[in-house]
Amino acid sequence: MLLAVPAVISGLLVAIPAADALTYDAAVPTRNIAISTSGLGKVTVQCFASTTCKGKLSFTNASTRVRDYSVPAHSSRTMQVAVRTTEAAYPYASNGGIKRGDVYYKDAVLVVNQDYPRNKTRTYNVQTETLLTAQQITGVVQGPVGHEATDVKVELVRGLRGGNTEVVRSADIPDGGGTYTFTVGLGSNNAPSGAYKVRISGLVANADHGTTRSWYWRGSDGSTTGGGGRYLDEGSTVRATKMGDFNANFLYGSITGSVTNSIPPNGRVDITVAAPPRTYSSNSKTRREYDFPYCGNVYGTTDAASGGTYRVDFLPLYTGTKRYMVRTSYGSVENWNPLSSSNTAYGSCLDVMNYERSTTNLIAFNGSTTIDYDVRLRRGLQDLYVNSAFSGFSSTVAGDRQITIREKVPGLPVLSAPVVARGTTNSNGNGTIQNLMPGKYWVEVGRRTNCSAWYPSVYPDNNAYFSGADRGAERWKTVAGAAAEYQKSYDMGYVKRTPPSGYKGWMYRGYCKALGTGTYNNTVSITSMDAGTTTEVTSTIHKGAVVKGHVKRAGGKTNKEMMVRLSSSDGKRVIRTDLTDSSGNFYVAGLPSGTWTISVNSDSWRGIGRTFTGKHTISVTSGHTYSAGTLYFKG
Repeated sequence: MLLAVPAVISGLLVAIPAADALTYDAAVPTRNIAISTSGLGKVTVQCFASTTCKGKLSFTNASTRVRDYSVPAHSSRTMQVAVRTTEAAYPYASNGGIKRGDVYYKDAVLVVNQDYPRNKTRTYNVQTETLLTAQQITGVVQGPVGHEATDVKVELVRGLRGGNTEVVRSADIPDGGGTYTFTVGLGSNNAPSGAYKVRISGLVANADHGTTRSWYWRGSDGSTTGGGGRYLDEGSTVRATKMGDFNANFLYGSITGSVTNSIPPNGRVDITVAAPPRTYSSNSKTRREYDFPYCGNVYGTTDAASGGTYRVDFLPLYTGTKRYMVRTSYGSVENWNPLSSSNTAYGSCLDVMNYERSTTNLIAFNGSTTIDYDVRLRRGLQDLYVNSAFSGFSSTVAGDRQITIREKVPGLPVLSAPVVARGTTNSNGNGTIQNLMPGKYWVEVGRRTNCSAWYPSVYPDNNAYFSGADRGAERWKTVAGAAAEYQKSYDMGYVKRTPPSGYKGWMYRGYCKALGTGTYNNTVSITSMDAGTTTEVTSTIHKGAVVKGHVKRAGGKTNKEMMVRLSSSDGKRVIRTDLTDSSGNFYVAGLPSGTWTISVNSDSWRGIGRTFTGKHTISVTSGHTYSAGTLYFKG
């Protein structure tokens, strides 16, 4: 089947119908031809034949200029055409050319006189236009009078493969504002220039110790309604064209206000101005890299005393568009858009966006270059009462009774969501998390993911494995007898005590036994910062499955105190572990129903090897007991 031949050269080209290849040996897809003052231009000639195509190119006129072409078989070449300055096809104003943008054009007929392989003639209706080799990308830079950034620079940036960038041109802007102009070349036959983005940077004196900030221009030619984007992928693509200069103005403003009724009473409050990206990436990993993961990026920072004033300058100006949010923070306490006069605040960047990328709660400039926004900082006073229950087993303190509160990030699996608070329940499954900020949260019970503790060991140390430059620094993880040799052991929670009978010391391991399946499919919304209690009744936690087995090790090496881990890749089930006893036996408990992956020596306690033979996966149903058999560890 014959298909249309696509355009291959810059400029306005058209696809050549497949039928042309049956009738003609050569074709010209170029429809706009830029002509120099001396009457010379270029077109693309395609050869369909199995041998070299030869012939002549001209414009219809009795005294026309003619140019030969020769194109190898099954290929394309750029060939010269010519026209006299007195011919009708000569497009300049002196010859009656019609102005369009920054060029003049004429309608013309291009003649292709094929000499070889077949002697045929064909014509094309084309437009000739005056040759324009370059255009300008230009604009104005202006901020609020008296609050302009200094050392301002505008840069023309080109993206490179691999995500890198190249600065093609740069211009320094006078303090107080000014203009910039970049001259860039156009493509063949007045085709648009290459793709660029325009970046501005400036020194903002009222930021912490003075900070240089930058952002990318957004909008369309002559329009600044797009404002700016923090990073390269948010910037608008800029191309110079034959129609005229591309105008990209940088306008910026300020958010200012007072800091009232805040903690600490005599300290300084950190102020951050952020905004969501202009377009969200479809890639979860990219969204995770935002300054505030999955939500937005920082445009400015400063600090202020409680009772004082703040000002954040050099913010891309979005007239009438709700765009910004203000965060106040001190230590672990943070408020978002905590407008003093409204007595409200949000608990996170995502909370401001209503967890659905809504702009309703954002702040707009509304025709001004300055936003007055008084803020404060206070603790959330809402308590969350978790009403859970354990069924069929006696809950463990370290594993089953642990409460984990995670922010419910849209589209993110629960175990990837950030932890905002932790607590414990009593033996009945009831517990309280105090001072939660407004937001939407996952409420988990019995799903601790990062538990480490000190356990009695049948060995005085683990120096056979904690040796050398790489692992020697980990010797603090063992204690011989009662007294620790390293201060870090105490720093990591070790309390001096004599090992139980039959044990020689202590070891610090990333392990806490849980017997229940845990629960996570419970969500809660906190909407107020005022004192009060919200109750969340969770699903009942049932006894999990148990997987038993034995670890055998070659060469007489010890199989004691080796970690056996069962894990899942579904983003919902937490890892469950156990340590082998003095006989090499293990039982991993608290497993929800599903298929699990088995690993041995996952914490590298017995060297760095993890290879073993035996069962590598196992499917279980909660409440039942299973055997993994013998696992032969090769490390």
